Amino acid sequence: MSVEDSPRSKVERTGAEARLGQLEDLERETRRLRSAVDDTTGFAESSDGLVEATVGVYGELVELVIDPLVFRFQDAEALAEEIRGAVNRAQNEAQQKIRRQVVEYLPPRPSSEPADPADLAFGPLLGLLRPTRNGGR
Repeated sequence: MSVEDSPRSKVERTGAEARLGQLEDLERETRRLRSAVDDTTGFAESSDGLVEATVGVYGELVELVIDPLVFRFQDAEALAEEIRGAVNRAQNEAQQKIRRQVVEYLPPRPSSEPADPADLAFGPLLGLLRPTRNGGR
């Protein structure tokens, strides 16, 4: 019996194949999640309904609709504020949609930690750095 045919070798090969399968599953799920993120948008409108904004999760303005009635005011600052408000609310909506989808993939957060939108972006990195700051513990 060669070393390659030993029971231990077969078990190691099976274990490696299982890990490879898990990595392939993780890759597929990550690609699916990335696609969902790329396709997610948020929508909001101004308080008077004359400005509508659709924004992607990364803050890109996908669509801006301005009703011609908005020009009856001829107040550029007020219009700018309505646009800014609609865009910001739409971006917040898009990010909230993604948070709800992504949370199942993240490690649980202790209830004592406050919820912070930046946690999605920086939480995983900070979690990796914490053991390093404490001397590897």
